[in-house]
Amino acid sequence: MLVFAGSSCTESFSDRCRREAEEFTARQCPRLLSETIILDSMVYVDEPQGFIYYHTVQGELDNDSLLTPERLADFRETLLQSIRKDLGLKRYKEHNFTFTYHYISASKGTTFTEASFGPDEY
Repeated sequence: MLVFAGSSCTESFSDRCRREAEEFTARQCPRLLSETIILDSMVYVDEPQGFIYYHTVQGELDNDSLLTPERLADFRETLLQSIRKDLGLKRYKEHNFTFTYHYISASKGTTFTEASFGPDEY
C-alpha cells in the first residue's frame, strides 16, 4: 500500500513510516473503497509498531444487526488474507508490524468493529 519515496539518510525507519502515513493520508484520503466503506486515514504508531487504518462504515453496512459472530469472523479472515497477499506490505512485515483496522459507524459515530493482526498471524 505504501511506497517509500526518497528521504533523508538520517531519517529513522519509524520516522519514515510516520511521514509516509501522513503523506498517504493527505494524498489518498478520504478514499471510497466501496459503497459502504470509506478509508479516512492511516496512522503510524510506535507501540505496537504498525499502522492503524481508520474507516467509516455507511449505508446498508452501517447496521449493528450485521455484526454476527460468523460475519465478523469472515470479515476478519478477509482482512488477514489481504495482508498475507499484499506484496506492498513486505517491508513492514519484515519489521513485525501490527496492522489494525478500525471501523466507525457513520450514523452513530461509535466503533463499529476493529481487528488487529500481528506478525504471529500473517
